[in-house]
Amino acid sequence: MKLRSLVPALWLAITISTGCSQNSDPILNAPASPTASTAPGNTAAGVITVNTLDDVSDFSGVNRVGDLPGPDGLVSFREAVAAANNTTGPQTITFAIPPASFWLIPDVGMLQLEQGAFFLNDSGTTVDFSTQTTNKGDTNPSGPEIGIYGLEPGGQGIAAIYVNGDNCVIKGLGYVSQRGYAVRLVGNQNRVIGCQVTGTLLASVSIEGYMGGPTPTGNIIGGTSAGEGNSLSSIRIAGPAENNVVVGNTVLGGGVVVQGAPQYGVVARNNRIGGPSIAERNVISGAGAYGEEGYPVGAQVKVVDADGTIVEGNYIGTTVDGMHAYSPQIGQYGVEVRDARSTTIRGNLIAGERVVGTNHYMGQIFGEAIHVDAVNFDSQATLIQGNWIGLAADRVTGIVTRAGIVVSPLSSIHHAFNTLIDSNHIARVERAGVLVAAQENGITITRNSIHDCGALGIDLITTAGGSGVTPNDPGDADIGANGLQNFPVLQFAARDGSTVAVRGTLNSTPFAQFTLEFFASPSCDPSGFGEGAVFIGSAVVTTDGAGRSSFALSLPAAGMVAGSTMTATATRVSTGDTSEFSACIAAVGNARRHSGRDFATAGQ
Repeated sequence: MKLRSLVPALWLAITISTGCSQNSDPILNAPASPTASTAPGNTAAGVITVNTLDDVSDFSGVNRVGDLPGPDGLVSFREAVAAANNTTGPQTITFAIPPASFWLIPDVGMLQLEQGAFFLNDSGTTVDFSTQTTNKGDTNPSGPEIGIYGLEPGGQGIAAIYVNGDNCVIKGLGYVSQRGYAVRLVGNQNRVIGCQVTGTLLASVSIEGYMGGPTPTGNIIGGTSAGEGNSLSSIRIAGPAENNVVVGNTVLGGGVVVQGAPQYGVVARNNRIGGPSIAERNVISGAGAYGEEGYPVGAQVKVVDADGTIVEGNYIGTTVDGMHAYSPQIGQYGVEVRDARSTTIRGNLIAGERVVGTNHYMGQIFGEAIHVDAVNFDSQATLIQGNWIGLAADRVTGIVTRAGIVVSPLSSIHHAFNTLIDSNHIARVERAGVLVAAQENGITITRNSIHDCGALGIDLITTAGGSGVTPNDPGDADIGANGLQNFPVLQFAARDGSTVAVRGTLNSTPFAQFTLEFFASPSCDPSGFGEGAVFIGSAVVTTDGAGRSSFALSLPAAGMVAGSTMTATATRVSTGDTSEFSACIAAVGNARRHSGRDFATAGQ
């Protein structure tokens, strides 16, 4: 008899799924059903083959592998999950469903889900949907042969499969519909590999523990070996979740979200999206939507109220080959960091973030490769390092991107403290390379290559909201972004073989130390200030009681070409405030012929 009860209670769902009673809420606490340690006498580990799409459960006994099949002679996925949960040792669930029984999509077998989610509570179980191809042929050359269709009402907010056990593998799952998530990982050291999950979902795969329960850790979505990467619409890691990894996937449409809520004891900590190797790279593009009155919202990677998140080595906002902007893409941010702590954004290729508003925002253009903000809490210690922004994977071709890195909290109540922007390559963006909002201080911008931007390479916004070049002021008493730190004034630059001699002054806060950084570019920015295509070197100077310092330096000339111009920035050591780029100065051909003095002494 096929069970088509529409009872929504998840209590009934987990009871049917596991074949045992529970004495607590299955969603909030999800206690494990009896396993080898609590149910002696179970049969040996083995293979369970699903051969029907119906959501039935008619086998008896203690609902172990040895009790299959039931009177109907068939094994459903629900029965397979229950048998795996109740049988000693690791189990493998395989599929051999007759294609003649496919009922919704001609070439895909859609498992019917009518009686609540499937709860995989056993540890060491592999659910290998890809075995359908081996057993019954490749009926769907464009993707997996097995998916899941939710037929029960009210299932759009919960997962189809909950993995409560440890060391389980979900492999080769395809289309999932009318559920909130295809797979939710709640246990530890579980894997999702080789899946192509499409469908209208909140996320294809989520990692999220139960409120008040243990924290899922060590789970991996994807992998670095052939066939382990997934093609997903979206991924969500929500606290409690710790030390989980997302690598080797293509995520198109919904982005990746890492979110915690430590004020409620729900921590998302030390999760990693991507990694330093090519094999660990994720391609994450196509997220976002038009919000109220046509304002574009969304990010390809969003880190909210989380701790220690690493976003590394990914292609973000581009096609899979990294050579073009992905389309359609409405979300205005490549990576958004909000209210988060110790976030690292490192070694990513981020481009293609440019979207035009609609309705009341018709004609307005939005887009930022990286956006750091603070809404309800401070963002702290964000490291943005070694990213390529605005350029394709060949590191030469431009991909249209509206703006580079923007640090701009919602208001003056919360801030983005200790943000470090280091050694990034930002080029060919339509607006500023780096923009710092008026209320922010301590944003350190160091050793970057910034060039060919449509606006300033570095733009510090005034308290009146003014952008563009901010003139120096005597004693550096004005306020605004980074305290509107004064930039150096370059007086002379001359190349002499492998070195370049530079002379100039800095007027700023009295009795303070500053790190001066020097850059070369093939030509001057049209504004006359900046940019800085090649980082040449740095030196530390100290101002006197009047806030003045003169410097004469000898720096490496590597990267300089004939006709190069030089610019500089100043960063106050005690606060981390970095200035805009200085005015450009042309580098002449011979230091000794033009200087009349020795430039070998630095830091004067």
